[in-house]
Amino acid sequence: MSFSACGCETAWVAPSIGDTCSGSEYVVFMSLVDFVIRYVCHIADPCGRVVPKLEPDTEYDFIVIGAGSGGSTAAGRLAEISGWKTLLLEAGIDEPPASQIPAVPAFYNSIIDWNYTTTESSACLSNDGICTWPRGKVLGGTSVFNGMMYMRGTPADYDKWVAAGNTEWSYDKLLPVFKLSENNTQIGSLVSEEYHSTGGPFTIQRFNDAPELAYDILTAANQTGFPVTNDLNGQDYVGFAIAQTNNRNGARLSLSKAFVRPHKNDPNFHVMLNSTVTKIIIGEVNGTKRATAVEFVYNNHTYTVNVSKEVILAAGAINTPQILLLSGIGDKDVLDEVGIEQVHNLTAVGKGIKNHVSFSTVVKINPINYVDLNIDTLNQYLQSENGPLSSTGMSQLTARIASNYTTADDPDIQLFFSGYDNTCAYSGEPESPVDPTEPNDTRSIGVSSVNLHPKSSGNITLASSNPFDKPKIVANYFSHPDDIKVIISGIRYTQQLIQAPILIEKYNVTFQKYSYGDCATQYEFDTDEFWECAIKYDTYPENHQAASCKIGLESDVNSCVNQKLQLHGIPNIRITDASAIVELTSGNIQAVIVAIAERAVLYIKEQYLGEEAF
Repeated sequence: MSFSACGCETAWVAPSIGDTCSGSEYVVFMSLVDFVIRYVCHIADPCGRVVPKLEPDTEYDFIVIGAGSGGSTAAGRLAEISGWKTLLLEAGIDEPPASQIPAVPAFYNSIIDWNYTTTESSACLSNDGICTWPRGKVLGGTSVFNGMMYMRGTPADYDKWVAAGNTEWSYDKLLPVFKLSENNTQIGSLVSEEYHSTGGPFTIQRFNDAPELAYDILTAANQTGFPVTNDLNGQDYVGFAIAQTNNRNGARLSLSKAFVRPHKNDPNFHVMLNSTVTKIIIGEVNGTKRATAVEFVYNNHTYTVNVSKEVILAAGAINTPQILLLSGIGDKDVLDEVGIEQVHNLTAVGKGIKNHVSFSTVVKINPINYVDLNIDTLNQYLQSENGPLSSTGMSQLTARIASNYTTADDPDIQLFFSGYDNTCAYSGEPESPVDPTEPNDTRSIGVSSVNLHPKSSGNITLASSNPFDKPKIVANYFSHPDDIKVIISGIRYTQQLIQAPILIEKYNVTFQKYSYGDCATQYEFDTDEFWECAIKYDTYPENHQAASCKIGLESDVNSCVNQKLQLHGIPNIRITDASAIVELTSGNIQAVIVAIAERAVLYIKEQYLGEEAF
C-alpha cells in the first residue's frame, strides 16, 4: 500500500481494527474505517515514522532493549546526543494507524499484544483462575493501546520510596523530572505552572471531547460529599476529575511518537523491529562484571551486537526479569530449575511484582445505547479532530479518594468509569443501536473500584530456557486479606455517588445486580461477604504491573538496581521501566515510567558528559 499522497513511499504491515472486533458483522465497516485512517496523513503519520534497520552494526555505545514507555523515552533522549550511537530493539512491529484514534477498540489479543496470562489463582475465577495481562508488543509498547491517563502519583507514594532508603526519589526531586518531559497546553487555564511545564516532547492536555455525563458526575460528586479537582497532579490531588491525557491534535500520543519519531533521520540512531532479545552477554573488565553484548533474533537470524557503554533494559515488568534470567542473572534456584547457568547472583530478579486490581460494578442510565462510531462522528473527527472519536468517553473521568484504611493525604482507591467509548460498529448509520435485537436498550456505565496500594505480590520466573516461551507469571492476588477490603470500600463509595440527585433525576440511574457465579446463592446480596466472593470471581487486573526489579540499596535483598538505576554488581546495565518502581504509585503508572527513563538518561549524561543531574 503506497502513501505517496502523503509525500512519502512506505508500506503498512499492521493489524486492522476490523480484526479487533469479534463478529463477522463488524468486519466490513470497521475495515473501511481502518482503510480511511491509513490515508489521513496527519493522523496515521506515515512519513514521520522510523524506517527500521534490517541489519545491525557490530557495535553501539548504547543498546536499548524494549521500545515501550521507558525504552522509547530513554532511546529518544540518548539520540539527542549526536556523538552517541544508539540501537533500539523492539520485539514487535510499528503501531497501527487506527490506534491513533482514542475511541477505537484496544488491540488486545492481537499481534501487538504479548497476550500474557497468570498461573491459576484464587482470583479471576470466572476464567478458571487465569487472569489476562495485556502488554504491548509494538513500537511504543502499551502506550499504543492504554487509556492515556496522565497521573504521577502522590507525594505520599514517594515518601514510601524514600523510607526504603531511596533518598534521591522523593517527590520534590522527581517533580522537575516530570516537568522535563511535559508540554502541557493548559497551564493557566486548568493547571498550574508550579506543577507543570511546556517545551517537552510529551503533550499533556484533556481530550477535545467528553460526554455530558462526565461533567454531571463531577456535580454528583459535589452533591454527595466528594471533592472535585481540576488537576490530580497538582496541589489538590484527591478527588474526582476529568483527567489530562497524552494526546495531540485529537490523536493518541504514544511514547514512540513523542520520543522516537523525532529522531528518525539521525544517522547514529538505529531502530530494529521484530527483534527478540535472547540474552545479555556478561564479561569482566578490570575485575568488574559488565554487559559486553546483546544477543537477539531477527528474521530467524541470531545477532550478537557489542556495546561499549551501557545496556538500557526497558522490556517491561514482565520481560525485563525474563531477559535477566535468560542471561543467567538471578536467583540460582530459579535458574537451576530451567537449566541456566548462573552468571550473576541477584535474588530479587522477578520477585515482588505488583499490579493494581479492580472490580467493576455497573449502573444503567436512561439514554439509548447507540454506537458512537458512525459516518457522522468519523467525518467530524477527520475534519475537526474532535467529537466522540477524539476521546475515551467516560474513561477519561476518574477519582482518587481515601478509604478508612489510610490517611486523607495517602488515598488508596481509584475509581475508573467506562461507557461512551471503544464500541465496534457494524454500520455507519447514526443512532444505530449497539444490539440490533434490543433497539431500545439503554446505556450501561461501568464504575471500577481499584486498590491503589496492594499488599499482595507475586513473581516472574521462567517456564523454560527457551527465550521464545512465555515466562511464568504468579500474581498472588488477594493473598493479603486487606486488598479486598479496600476494593469493597470503593464499591460503597460508588453506591454513595449514584444517590446524587442529578444522577437520579436526569439519568434515572439504577445499580445492576448480578449473580457472579454462585456468589448470589452463597451470600446475601450487598453484604461484604457477597462482594468478596464477587471480586474474586470477576477480578480485573488494571495492567499497571510493576516492582519486579526494584530500586533499592545494595544491602536490600529485595532490590535489583541502585538509585541511579544501575544493576547491583553490573553497573552498565540500567533498568528504565516499571520493574524499577519501588511501590506502586496511586494511579496509572505511565508518567512514572517516563520519569524513571528521563532520570536514567540524566544520570548517564552526568557519568559520561559531566552534566549535573537533578
